Amino acid sequence: SPERVFNYTSLHLSKEDNMLYVGARETLFALNITDISRTQLQRNVSMSVCFILEDTDCFNYIKILLRVNSTHLYVCGTYAFSPICAYINTSDFSLVRNEMEEIVTEDGRSRCPFNPEYKSTAIMADGELYAGTVSNFQGNEPIIYKSLGQGTALKTENSLNWLQDPAFVGSAYIQESLPKGNVVGDDDKIYFFFSEAGKEFDFFDNTIVSRIARVCKGDKGGERVLQKKWTTFLKAQLLCSLPDDGFPFNIIQDMFVLTPSKEAWKSTVFYGVFTSQWYKGASGSSAVCAFTMDQVEEAFNGRYREVNRETQQWYTYNHPAPEPRPGACITNTARAQGISSSLHMPDKVLNFVKDHFLMDSMIRSQPLLLKRNVRYTQLAVHRAQALQKTYDVLFIGTDDGRIHKAINVKHKMYIIEELVIFPEPQSVQHIELDDEKGLLFVSSYSGLVEIPLANCSNYQSCGECVLSRDPYCAWTGKQCSNIKHAPTKSQWQQDVDDANTAVCKMIIASVPSCHVLQIPANTFTVLPCKLRSNLAERRWEYSHTAEHFVYPSPDGGLVVVAQVDREEIYQCWSEEGGYRQLLANYCVKAEHEITTLTGRSRTQLVPQGEAIILPGETWSPQKNKTYWNELIVVCALLVFSLVVLSLFVAYRNRDRMKSMLKEGECPNMQQKKPRIPGKHTESLPLNGNNIPPSVSDHKGYQTLNDNYICSTPTHECSSPENSKSFSESERRPLNLKESHVEISPTCPRPRVRLGSEIKDSIV
Repeated sequence: SPERVFNYTSLHLSKEDNMLYVGARETLFALNITDISRTQLQRNVSMSVCFILEDTDCFNYIKILLRVNSTHLYVCGTYAFSPICAYINTSDFSLVRNEMEEIVTEDGRSRCPFNPEYKSTAIMADGELYAGTVSNFQGNEPIIYKSLGQGTALKTENSLNWLQDPAFVGSAYIQESLPKGNVVGDDDKIYFFFSEAGKEFDFFDNTIVSRIARVCKGDKGGERVLQKKWTTFLKAQLLCSLPDDGFPFNIIQDMFVLTPSKEAWKSTVFYGVFTSQWYKGASGSSAVCAFTMDQVEEAFNGRYREVNRETQQWYTYNHPAPEPRPGACITNTARAQGISSSLHMPDKVLNFVKDHFLMDSMIRSQPLLLKRNVRYTQLAVHRAQALQKTYDVLFIGTDDGRIHKAINVKHKMYIIEELVIFPEPQSVQHIELDDEKGLLFVSSYSGLVEIPLANCSNYQSCGECVLSRDPYCAWTGKQCSNIKHAPTKSQWQQDVDDANTAVCKMIIASVPSCHVLQIPANTFTVLPCKLRSNLAERRWEYSHTAEHFVYPSPDGGLVVVAQVDREEIYQCWSEEGGYRQLLANYCVKAEHEITTLTGRSRTQLVPQGEAIILPGETWSPQKNKTYWNELIVVCALLVFSLVVLSLFVAYRNRDRMKSMLKEGECPNMQQKKPRIPGKHTESLPLNGNNIPPSVSDHKGYQTLNDNYICSTPTHECSSPENSKSFSESERRPLNLKESHVEISPTCPRPRVRLGSEIKDSIV
């Protein structure tokens, strides 16, 4: 790649002049397909101030590079958020100028996005440009715009919300009017593929759906309704989901429209790459789904959906639609009614189209290919002719710069090859396929790469050639070669459907000669064995006497120990689909020991019972050292530290501990003296009522019945003169209902309970 050139985002393969036109940041290239490494022509379309500022937003990113006619190209770029377009003369690859020698430019709004990060698409059909992009600087006015033609420029109606923040990934021009003179008399159509916010799923937050939209090439807008607007704009949902639980891959990344020929447009297959905004099991999963033209036509010919303007909810429209069918192209049926153009369409039909642009039916498909932890970005499909029949071969680009080559066999996908095409991981931005020359052009941020569709030289045996299922390759009897070089009625062997290697049994495969390895006795070496297929299994074979001297390595190799006076044979086999192939054959033997004058061997032997050090490990004399003594010392220091810390804490809090001990003791504890049986005790309260059978729950009163009580100074039998005067509370009259009398044997003075208080009183 040339220096200071990045973002190879636009590729246009021109078969008319055998050239590949490349649009990069600030630069245009014209490359000869026979050798793209030799730059034929280069044109700089930069803003000089950008090289000074080095501002990435200031650069001119080429977003549109299409052939407008046999002599000129049409190119558009962002031009520092001010998109412009120009014409290029293909004869000398120069920009078209006017009489004043000024470059002829056009306003790029509604054709090219302002922001280079915004996804857009454009396609040229008979000199008319159909673009899906945004029409303003903020990027919040999406548009599908038709321009450059002799007729009126048409666009979508923003006020009707026909598009909801779309991300365009592709477009296609299908000539459905062919063959000429057919019964239907339909018009050619332009299809757009994008993902957008699904407003019909408002009960989910930010739900994204994939869409396919179409407009008719002969649309001229309405006479009174939808003036200079599309009258044939319709869109439907593309749903790629798992068959078991319906998990959706709802974000389309790229779409390739495979049409066998212009007349056979009914056999068109839409191959799409999808990812999901949700995760299931692993992040970054991708799926490849295929949709047929019959499914697309059934959806666009089905029922419509309408929205309730008050609740913004979408419903199926179950009433009869007006005639002619809204959104349909002008056909022989409409011409029979005197409607030869969209300008003659009745107003009721156009008013119906304004609010019924979404189809009710979904176009469903199950993934043909599902890859986890892989994010696909681009896709190209080639219908390859094998020895027996044709197959669809997919070339899928990833976000880390790889190409997966997959084949669709009996509605099942097989990845037959994986190519790493860029030295550093980077996303594949564009893929262009040249089926005539069998070449694939892949662009990324840093450069452009050319790879062949067939890599038959990678398969070195008959089994590998057949098991690859590569429709481009066949076994000639000596080598695997491209079938385009096969003579008529040849005996070349190929089995894409079943990959049956029985055809290779009659062919004697070359056996690798034994590779002799001499290593010092009792030392190790690694025997490598690299598989040539990701679907094959590796199997090592050796004698029983060598079982105790071999160890498998993590990379699939075999670690062997050379034994004294013994030679061992180690064979590595590849097994796949019942086919066995010898990949490596080793003969390992030990070198003879040479005794020196001192009697020591040149090679140090491994002592019996000593641990074996495998390759990749390092041996040191302290490998078996123990740390028992160090552990004892550390534990002793830890215990000593804890003891010192405990003593220090106890010393600091000695006064507090003493006070706590004093408060916890009950002074002068003595056993309560039992009552003297002969003494008279009151059995009835003063009020004459019986003693309640239940014991009072008051704590102070219950403590009188404890066996041990805290002794208080004994009261002498007081006389009236020795009695103290009562307080106001003590002088109040006794409430007989709340009073109980108890006589203590130590003091004849009764103790009277007054409510919740107990007092010594004279009764």
